[in-house]
Amino acid sequence: MIHRFLSLLVCLSLMPGLSSAQSVNATEDELIPRYDVEIIIFKNVKVPTSREFVLPVSSPGETEEMLDLSSQASIDSALENGYEVLTASEFRLLDVVTRLVESSRYELLLHAAWRQPGVDREQAMPIWLKAGRIYGNEYTSIDSKIEWIDNSSPTDGSIDGSVDGLGNTEVNSTAKTYAFDEQSLESQELQLLEEQSTQPHNGLYELEGKITIALSRYLHTYIDLVLRRPRLSADPVLNNAPEEAYLAANAADTRILNNHPLREHRRMRSKNLHYIDNPEFGVLVLITPYEVAEGFVEAPIETEPEVEPTVVE
Repeated sequence: MIHRFLSLLVCLSLMPGLSSAQSVNATEDELIPRYDVEIIIFKNVKVPTSREFVLPVSSPGETEEMLDLSSQASIDSALENGYEVLTASEFRLLDVVTRLVESSRYELLLHAAWRQPGVDREQAMPIWLKAGRIYGNEYTSIDSKIEWIDNSSPTDGSIDGSVDGLGNTEVNSTAKTYAFDEQSLESQELQLLEEQSTQPHNGLYELEGKITIALSRYLHTYIDLVLRRPRLSADPVLNNAPEEAYLAANAADTRILNNHPLREHRRMRSKNLHYIDNPEFGVLVLITPYEVAEGFVEAPIETEPEVEPTVVE
């Protein structure tokens, strides 16, 4: 009987500790900070038109778990991970968008906002973005003209490289190189493009890529976007016979879309508007801590009563 009594006392003494541990685990999710992220992406309209060679860059790759803002199914699925798309009534940068729209130097491509948990990069969900013009099947991406050559192990599909301080992979140029045919497409390739125009739309967006917001010791923003533009296009100012003759002689190149990349890792402060750009387009990012719990109504801020100034006679 004594042994049973002592065992019961031990069990009772442990129960508060177990319930306390369970309550700590239950509140871990509540302690994860949440942030409202708002982005504006715009294109520079008055970019100098030239025939300079643009290095072939592949489009960003999609991942299995991401929030695709153009897919309602993806938006619904992301709610399980704490990602929520915000409505226009919750935007904070409407005045900035108004100024961009009214300016002749810029063209608005995308204005979006979402709420997300502050987690590290391994747990953070990339936000997949599509915006701008949708190119028809008469166009093809430069991705189809890029080919990897592995000089070290032809059958190995892995990339030989190291990770830099920003988490990006630095490819070993001695092991792998780009192979890109700079010659204009031959007549049979041009014919293939003609045949593709009759097929279902391939969905080449002018802007495409992903943005990832992560929280380590600080907030970090990882941007991997491309702006697609034809390799050759007519200058609307000139539009003269030599220009048209040149484009006619290189008709296939007018249908290949180059990728103009914006790949950046930036440490950011919350509540500050950050600007990241390249010559083709720019991105504005505002990250604001979300501190109001659901169903909680903030009380008005109390102010000290005004005191009538005393007049000294």
